[in-house]
Amino acid sequence: MTNYLFFILYTINGDDMKKIIPYILSLCLGVLLSFVLNNNKNILSSSIKAKGFQLGVFNSFDLANEYMNKYPSSIIIKDEDVYRVYISILTNPKCISRMEKYLLDKKIAFYKKDIIVSDKSLIKALNNYEKTMLDGNNDTFYSINKMIMDSYGGEI
Repeated sequence: MTNYLFFILYTINGDDMKKIIPYILSLCLGVLLSFVLNNNKNILSSSIKAKGFQLGVFNSFDLANEYMNKYPSSIIIKDEDVYRVYISILTNPKCISRMEKYLLDKKIAFYKKDIIVSDKSLIKALNNYEKTMLDGNNDTFYSINKMIMDSYGGEI
């Protein structure tokens, strides 16, 4: 196909080439832009799928807040008429597996739940920090998790 394209371009005279160049450039730019956008869809999307590590579900905010204080990195998310306490929200399968192992080792009871995250600051934190979570020891891993959870802006 590229040989055919070069043959067509070679046979076109100079005046016609000036008319075609903007179309060729816009086509190349479109292909490049679609490639970049497709590879960065998590960064640009308004929501992403994630795993939430839920510690408990409460009917009142006060009870949820009291329980949340036991785990400093946890957050409360209102879900219709209940309050859910999450200790972690992650998207990377390796991070999810490591968090599961970490919580089991610490004997912290949890429920892994599929959630959709639309909080822009949380999505940005997940994209920025999740890959570095895997490089450190458990304390570093948990500290980075805390940074991610602290970036939560209030909507899931």
